[in-house]
Amino acid sequence: MFLHFLQTKEHKEAFLELAHLVANADGFVNRKERGYLRSIMDEMELQQSGYAFSSERELKDIVGGIQDDAIKNIFFIEILLLIFADGDYNDDEKQIVMDIKRLFGYTDDIYEAFKGWVIRMDKLKIEGTNLILDPSSQLQH
Repeated sequence: MFLHFLQTKEHKEAFLELAHLVANADGFVNRKERGYLRSIMDEMELQQSGYAFSSERELKDIVGGIQDDAIKNIFFIEILLLIFADGDYNDDEKQIVMDIKRLFGYTDDIYEAFKGWVIRMDKLKIEGTNLILDPSSQLQH
């Protein structure tokens, strides 16, 4: 959604690595997460092949060097979108998000603002899908 604002190859690759880390947090990348990872690469205009990430790199090594607040915000909101893509916000994913929150210096209020927006966006996507499938189902009675 906002990844097209990432201009440097370094930021794009760091985000892609972070997204893979998050998608694999629960040990399984489901169909929706795989689709989201493909759309991430498309949005950043990266080729689908050629990226193999080490499971040895830690979160702080991936995102710790990011100084630009706008880039941090893009990373954070896009990771929340990825996490909510499968409808399951599990403990492993929550831990990664809390670690990113800490590394980026976000307050609880900022975290809740991002999370609330992502949840509302997800609901809007569902509403849009329902409109496409059956517009009359969305009419107010």
